[in-house]
Amino acid sequence: MKKRNFLSCLLIIAIVLATISPTVLFAAEDIAQDEQVYDETYTEETEEYVEETPEAYDWTIETNELKKWPQGPRVEAEGATVMDLDTGAFLYSKNAEAKLYPASITKIMTMLVALEHISDSDLDTKVKASESALAPIDSDSSQIWLSVGEKITVRSALYAIMLASANDAANVIAEYVGGSMDNFVKMMNDKAKELGCVNTHFVNPHGLHNKKHYTCAHDMALIAQAAFQIPLFRKITKTVEYKIPKTKYMKEDRWLVNHQKMLYEDGEFTYKDCEGGKTGFTDEAWNTLVTYAKKDGKTLVCVELRVNGSWKTFHESAELLDYGFDKFRHEEVDAALNTTTLGQLAGICHFGTASVLDQKEAGIRAVEGKSTVSVTIPKKLKTDKLKRGFCDGNKIVYSYQGWEVGEETLKFNNPAFEVTKTEISDATLQGQTDTNGSETGTAGSTEAPEKDASGSKGFEEKVDEFMDNITFGFLNIWTSFNGWVDKHEMLSATVGMILILLMIPLIVIAYMRDKNDKLARKEREQDKEQRRKIEENIDSKSFQEIESEIRSELEKEERRKREAEEEEKRLREMEELIDRQKAKEAQETKETKETKEIKPTEKPEEEILPAEQPKTEDLKKEEED
Repeated sequence: MKKRNFLSCLLIIAIVLATISPTVLFAAEDIAQDEQVYDETYTEETEEYVEETPEAYDWTIETNELKKWPQGPRVEAEGATVMDLDTGAFLYSKNAEAKLYPASITKIMTMLVALEHISDSDLDTKVKASESALAPIDSDSSQIWLSVGEKITVRSALYAIMLASANDAANVIAEYVGGSMDNFVKMMNDKAKELGCVNTHFVNPHGLHNKKHYTCAHDMALIAQAAFQIPLFRKITKTVEYKIPKTKYMKEDRWLVNHQKMLYEDGEFTYKDCEGGKTGFTDEAWNTLVTYAKKDGKTLVCVELRVNGSWKTFHESAELLDYGFDKFRHEEVDAALNTTTLGQLAGICHFGTASVLDQKEAGIRAVEGKSTVSVTIPKKLKTDKLKRGFCDGNKIVYSYQGWEVGEETLKFNNPAFEVTKTEISDATLQGQTDTNGSETGTAGSTEAPEKDASGSKGFEEKVDEFMDNITFGFLNIWTSFNGWVDKHEMLSATVGMILILLMIPLIVIAYMRDKNDKLARKEREQDKEQRRKIEENIDSKSFQEIESEIRSELEKEERRKREAEEEEKRLREMEELIDRQKAKEAQETKETKETKEIKPTEKPEEEILPAEQPKTEDLKKEEED
């Protein structure tokens, strides 16, 4: 038995090593590639300054953590979200509930509260700008320069708030609607609570910085969604230009131009599907932006908070909106409402003496609502992966991996009929089954694990049953594996040893790469430290010293260039002199050869043979004799 268990464990260890080692190897390779990219980017002498990527660019995107959810783009915004206005589904979420400063996108809430309390007949009413409304406005902030006592129409003030981001107009409208600034701010905070905002608090209607004036991307999407339901708001936010007629205090017409540049027809930041929005900026909040867009039957809103650069907010918002339009679709799913009546819900029996009860009242359906729920889900996701739940006492909610994708509000026909959430969900939602037939239970239920009267199981009992199934499944797998090892002991040992031997080279390679990577990281840290010291040295010097050093370096560079040119000229002259000397020597050599060469017309003297030598006079006399 011990031998079999030993072989089983050995084989499992070998399999685990075979699985982990390539992962470690590839991870080391990825690190090495990253270091290589760093080395290529940061050379010892960098001639060109590269802007450092903000830390927020790499922050976690919550929706990217969902399995099979489309991966959203990385952005520099410290808080960002994309919401489907029709279903309320958040399609993209990055740090969406973090407390951040909104700046002038606050004015969307100002418009929402104001328009809920202003009728169409009030739009042409003239309101007077009071000293209390204009006094808190900084002279260098955005405004239309209203004067104390000046009157403009409510309509003009509303356009000034959204198009020109006029802080003075926002205060004037706040006093007109709320009676006082403080009361209007209270109305803003009450509205935020009503909408379900989780991290929002306002202290003014314009958005100028205050530490107690904050919101988050999630809450701004909810506020923007509510405001977009108002027709006049949709009209104003989409307007590019608007004229405020001259007044007693202003002798010229005031022309307002919308700061939301994605609306422009032929601009650098044009987004053809844009339906409006609101920009914002303060030194503390940086750039903020809310953008509405409509395409293919979907209306989305994108919120970006704390971005360093207005142009970045436009580009990133366009990218996020494209992501929402391209990766998701609308779908109608069954709300699964049955025909349960008030009588059935109360347990009224229609037989015997109970039949004398008012059958008409008891026969009314307990819950009314749409037969379907609109959801926004990834294009490749099937609806049977969604789960249905019941929350807030009157809502059917569909979700995917806990992420809400759509909801529908129910109506109870008899408000006086009090039931608990658990009773309602059990009676009206057919046991809270999800779309693939499995039971999900009631949201927030903490009942005991006993089955209730309808036969459904409690939450704790379901958990225990689930854990038991996992345990039994693991034991069955282990038993089957042990049985196989027992029947194939030799094969199991051989396979285990082969796997271990195969892993040894990979482990060694991974170790060596990891060692090299550590050295590379150490060198990188040293390089960073050296750069930091250089930057500190530069920061410690005055402008005149830096200018003097730069001038000195330039002079040295010029001197080096002149010396190099002179050296090059000298070498060229030497080469020319050598060439002339060689040519001269070649000419002299040629002439010498020509003088020594025998001419072809001259013949060499013929040798006189002894028999042909001239005869002397003595010989001639002898011959005569």
